[in-house]
Amino acid sequence: MVKFNVFLLLIFLLFTGCKDKKVVTPVEKGKVAEQTAKRLVPELTPAPKKPDPKLTTEQIAANRNSLDYHIVAASYNYKSQAEKFKSRLYEKGYPSIVLEQKGKFRVVLQSFAKKEPAIKELVRLRKINKQPDLWLLHQ
Repeated sequence: MVKFNVFLLLIFLLFTGCKDKKVVTPVEKGKVAEQTAKRLVPELTPAPKKPDPKLTTEQIAANRNSLDYHIVAASYNYKSQAEKFKSRLYEKGYPSIVLEQKGKFRVVLQSFAKKEPAIKELVRLRKINKQPDLWLLHQ
C-alpha cells in the first residue's frame, strides 16, 4: 500500500511539474496591430569592423629586407597573380609583401630574424586561420 501511495505521489508530481506556464495577454479586437507593433524585437549585432593595418606596404617591405625567415602564404609564377592575392589579404587585415626569389613571387605575411619565433608564429597562424598552406622560407 505504501508503494502504491508513493507511486501515485510521483505520478502526480510528474504531471503537475511539467506544465509550461504560459501567460496569455488579452488583446482587444481593434488593437491587435498596435500591440503587435509595440512588441520588442531583438537588435542585430553589427558586423565587426576589419582592422586597419598599422604599417604601409612600403614600410613593411623596408623592414623585411634585414630579416631571414619569412612566413609565406602563397607562391606564384607571375607577379600579377601574387599582387592580386596580396590585395585580398590586405582587405582581410593582413598586410603582406611580394618577394621575388628564383623566378617565383612569394606573398609573405610576416618576417623574423630568428627561426624559433618564426616557427611559433607559423603554428599560431595555422591554428587561427585553419590554413595548413602557410610555410616558412629561409633566405
